[in-house]
Amino acid sequence: MIDWKWTALIVLAGTVLPLSAADLNDLTTVGSTPTKVVGDCKFTEGPAFSPKGFLLFSDIPNSRIVRLDADGSTSEFLSPSGKANGLVFDAAGHLYACQGGSRRVVKIAIQDGKIEALADRFDGQPLNSPNDLALDGKGGLYFTDPRYGADMKIDQSCMGVYYVDASGKTTRVIDSLKRPNGILVSIDGKSLYVAEPNERQLWQYQITAPGKLSAGKIIFTGDATKDGGGPDGMCLDQHGNIYTTYNGIVVLSPAGELIGRIDVPEHPANCTFGGADGKTLYITARTSLYSLPMKVAGAPLAERGPSPAPQVSRRQSFRGAMHLTQDKNAGDDAKEVEIKGIKLLIPANWKPEKPSNNLRLAQYKPPAADGDKPTAELVVSSFGGDGGGVDQNLKRWNDQFTSEGRKIKLTTGDCPQGKYTLSDISGTYLQSSGGPFAGGKKTPMPEYRSLSVVLLVPDEGAYFLRFTGPEKTITACAEAFRKSFGADAAKETEYVLK
Repeated sequence: MIDWKWTALIVLAGTVLPLSAADLNDLTTVGSTPTKVVGDCKFTEGPAFSPKGFLLFSDIPNSRIVRLDADGSTSEFLSPSGKANGLVFDAAGHLYACQGGSRRVVKIAIQDGKIEALADRFDGQPLNSPNDLALDGKGGLYFTDPRYGADMKIDQSCMGVYYVDASGKTTRVIDSLKRPNGILVSIDGKSLYVAEPNERQLWQYQITAPGKLSAGKIIFTGDATKDGGGPDGMCLDQHGNIYTTYNGIVVLSPAGELIGRIDVPEHPANCTFGGADGKTLYITARTSLYSLPMKVAGAPLAERGPSPAPQVSRRQSFRGAMHLTQDKNAGDDAKEVEIKGIKLLIPANWKPEKPSNNLRLAQYKPPAADGDKPTAELVVSSFGGDGGGVDQNLKRWNDQFTSEGRKIKLTTGDCPQGKYTLSDISGTYLQSSGGPFAGGKKTPMPEYRSLSVVLLVPDEGAYFLRFTGPEKTITACAEAFRKSFGADAAKETEYVLK
């Protein structure tokens, strides 16, 4: 359980708490080295700490958002992620993300994981590549829209900064910077900080009203030798001090005065505060995520962000394979996830995993029943049309169990998403290391059970839900499996193979 008392005190105070001495030793132990928490990524970015107690960060080239839990375990939160970059949570737990590859800014709702676009165009043209974002505490958010990579062509007239107000309306608020990157709103909501890495500059703008800015001024320029290129991503501590990423972390006062520098083993791209007491600085640096204990906590989360404008939400409803991990403390709660053209209600303690082959859209691992050692899994896949026919798939699934001692029950029914046929088989399963379509050697797995479904979704085609594993585990989770796609066993009728 997270102790958010430090956040409450800051919010109640309503002002930035002054730092008595502008010295790095007041913030962290000078000379302490960040510790690698996660490695083996391609390029890490956008760390954000959830009020639910976990950290997310982007692994951009792999088009995934990674989740780090308090126990140190990691899992994929969203894949594919639209090559998400900057991430930020509001106090309710909703996630806002810059999907640079998809060229849009989105909101991911905490209730059901629904992904909605907040902004994807301006003046009738696609955005360049949204990079980073910040909530303003007034129901809106600011985001930067630069462009990187080999293809430098942009559709907008500049690399700008934009504001999405509480109703979802997007306006451009800065058009004079060469390539704006990291962005922050001060704790008191009166200043906007924008990174200009092309010039090693940090700019400050006074916020006169939501989405309205004064002329900006440069408050810090990095040293070419000590700091190199930057700044990139940034974060704030509870006093309003700014942590900017250059060659290392450059720490500045709210007015841009240099407090000190923190060395990082790899070149950092972004940073945020988190942890049980808010006093851990998480740093995304090239291939890794690092952490550093601090003496101060991070700035509080904004209460809420914007809602999508109706025309944006309709045009950019999410389509594609994805899955969201759930809060480990959610018990038997279940949340709806969208997987291509269907929606499933997945129990919170069913762990999502990266699909093991290209035929799978998603896969989940439920907790094992007592005494069960091999793990069960739910696999979701899809094919156009009828997927080869209902009967052909049922016969193929029958043949994956030995005929001796095999028990088969076939039923059919209707659920909110379409007509389905369910195969319930128990006995000795012939497991292939290469997957259900692979030939070669099979390993007999006695006392197994499989609940397999062909779900025919109008205008979408056939979806296959295969829940296979040790019989005790499958039996314990059978009701949850049916609920996942809206089936009702009491309304099913017998199905006979033709």
